[in-house]
Amino acid sequence: MEYEGKLYQFSSGYNLPDDAWTYDLCGLSGAPGTGPYMVIVIPDATPDDGPFTPRPAQYVTVHAGGGVVPWPVLAALIGQVESSGDLVDEVRDLSAEATALPLTLNTWTCGSRRFEVNHYHHDDSWCYELYEIDTGTTENNYIDVRIPDASPESGPFIPMASSHVTLTMHGQWEFPWPVFRRFLDAIRAAGDIVDSVGDKPASVNRP
Repeated sequence: MEYEGKLYQFSSGYNLPDDAWTYDLCGLSGAPGTGPYMVIVIPDATPDDGPFTPRPAQYVTVHAGGGVVPWPVLAALIGQVESSGDLVDEVRDLSAEATALPLTLNTWTCGSRRFEVNHYHHDDSWCYELYEIDTGTTENNYIDVRIPDASPESGPFIPMASSHVTLTMHGQWEFPWPVFRRFLDAIRAAGDIVDSVGDKPASVNRP
């Protein structure tokens, strides 16, 4: 896939060492090994018996790092995974309570792991940040989504079209798919993703 002059490769297949089916996104522009990447890993429930059988979505993980991915490229990857039928027994709570993000640190729990979501205005953009807490490591692994303001000099925040939105992956991080999916759902629920230039962005009141 080519987007704004940069190449991105999508691939999927069975990973024997991990006994899992993977969906891979890799940036091809720049020196080898320097581009952004995201790998969605779906474990095989029956690795020693018959064809691939995906484990429930709660066991799916995301491996991310290497830099910046445009939102439309990310959406293409998510679309491939969702249309594959491999996200079995996925539970998505799209209620206002589950997707609301008050302007204080929001703590989410997934199994024994805890995560925080923060959002704030920075450099004429609205930013959403997801990171893990209580990790016992000094590594600075996290992701953030930046949505540029269409009218930074006047009035309330107005999100630009999704073609201007970016996901930045810092460090090299492995985290649960349900947390990532909830993160994306929360951003959409906030009304900050305008899917095309033809859509009319709405102003969003921010403190």
